[in-house]
Amino acid sequence: MGETSALLAPALVREWIVLEVGNIRCGILITQIQEINKQIDMTPVHHAPAYVRGVINLRGQIVTVVDLRIKFGLPPLDLDEERCIVVVRWSGENIGLLADRIQDIVVADAADILDPPANIRGVTGAFFSGIYPMEQGLVAFLCLPELLKYEAPARLS
Repeated sequence: MGETSALLAPALVREWIVLEVGNIRCGILITQIQEINKQIDMTPVHHAPAYVRGVINLRGQIVTVVDLRIKFGLPPLDLDEERCIVVVRWSGENIGLLADRIQDIVVADAADILDPPANIRGVTGAFFSGIYPMEQGLVAFLCLPELLKYEAPARLS
């Protein structure tokens, strides 16, 4: 299973928060989450990649907010009371992941997690570390290293 087994080791069973982003159910390990925030009053960041929706001030710390819809190539939504920011700690800083809504918590056994396909509903499979089949459909577990990899904007010649 490669990356999936590395992500899940050493525990065999872990809890995941399930987010809705468009028509994709995404999972993030609970242990990767600092907090879930409904504060969506953001300050725009000029000259940032399009998927950087802005920054928020979280108790004196500046948190960059990545819009998962834009990162997945989906049209952005207006900010409303259902949208939420899941704050994760990555590479020494807090990063906010803007999602449509929180759906659920699932407990997944590593043996039941499958490798991700090349794409999931039109989104590159590289953004996901595995998929977990449930009665309600699939949950695609986010691969934070790929999802949060910085992509420098193209420069004009």
